[in-house]
Amino acid sequence: MCKLFPTLTLLGFLLLLASCGQQGTGNELSTSSVVKADNQPATNVVAGAFSTLHMINATIGWAVSWDITGTGGYNILKTTDGGRHWKSMLRCLPTQEMGRGFIAGCSTDFHSASVATVVQPEYESKTRTSRLRILHTSDGGQTWLSSLINARDLETPAVFVDDLHGWVFATDHFPGPDPGSAYIGGQIVLYRTHDGGKTWQRITSSPSTSQIASTSDDAYGIPPLAASARMQFVTPTTGWLIGSALHPDRSNYSWLYVTHDGGSSWHKVDLSFPAQALALWRPTFFTEQEGLFPVLTSGPAPQYARGTMLFTTQDGGQSWTSTPVPFDVTNDVFIDMNHAVSVNATDSMALYTTSDGWKHWTKVQMQTTFKRIYGFDFVSPTVGWALADNRTFFLPEPGGGIRKGDVIALVQTSDGGKTWQEIAHSVV
Repeated sequence: MCKLFPTLTLLGFLLLLASCGQQGTGNELSTSSVVKADNQPATNVVAGAFSTLHMINATIGWAVSWDITGTGGYNILKTTDGGRHWKSMLRCLPTQEMGRGFIAGCSTDFHSASVATVVQPEYESKTRTSRLRILHTSDGGQTWLSSLINARDLETPAVFVDDLHGWVFATDHFPGPDPGSAYIGGQIVLYRTHDGGKTWQRITSSPSTSQIASTSDDAYGIPPLAASARMQFVTPTTGWLIGSALHPDRSNYSWLYVTHDGGSSWHKVDLSFPAQALALWRPTFFTEQEGLFPVLTSGPAPQYARGTMLFTTQDGGQSWTSTPVPFDVTNDVFIDMNHAVSVNATDSMALYTTSDGWKHWTKVQMQTTFKRIYGFDFVSPTVGWALADNRTFFLPEPGGGIRKGDVIALVQTSDGGKTWQEIAHSVV
């Protein structure tokens, strides 16, 4: 599950403010239709650049390839043989500009082998209107229900907990508090569907007023309906909004809210977050009872060494236990409540793994011929996948300098990350 454009993170490095004009004010579903899957055979040579990987189990998974040197669109891919062959199930073609040459990417939620959701940000230049095309499948990508909402998405992807119940967190009622910005509207709003996306209801909203004197992407809105929020739902009734925001003096604080009525009302969870911690990652739940989320912490000056406070629950979020980790594991692959794989920030050819609930970590030196390996996904402590290439330089542009003809490999491990074998690749 992810936002598909070059990484732009919150609080200092979050979103770019756009400048593509004012937008419409509609806030309800406009149309819905059915889109059939691409009629293309499965292949082990994928067109475009592999950019996202999400395996459901050892054989079935989803991925995204980015046609960065062509249309700029995204191919939604699926495998049924462990990643050796991929079939294109859908094309996503965003048109919402973000400024400085960037186009807002399509966001994805790969819930299961059968249920997946893609949000395509669109901009209609004639009417100067932003809208979201929500594409949802409940049959493994064979057909996609397409619906439209006159709004603009924020930093968190749509979430479905089954084939019928889903939510979209967005902003609407343009122009917003900053008429020069097309990023934020006058309202931050939560939409919900009970029928697989055929109809959407605008169930709750709040003004997007900035919480500091000057406008800033990470200060719009009042928690939990804030532009910085990340969203997760576990059941049709229980969900979470988490984020970090700014005090008037620009110091930041973090918060967590829960709903038990499907998002109509939200209640603050009484948690003690470390000072200046950043909560930019939504909770991960392995069952309705077992879940976790990390927050990024910072040590004292002048080193400001990064660490993590990991919050875990065994009772569906009624109580949370915090565990400090002396390094940054916010982007780890959390396999279950005991196992995780962490990327080493100082050694790109090493992983750290834990099998006892974050108490002890073991270094794994990866054996590979590639210069760079990234985008990890594991379905067990031993079986995992990653993307790999031989790039050594990066540019401040969409794709970071990927060029036509570049190859990105899909590699697999069956020994916990020690050795990796190429099983497929993409060609830009």
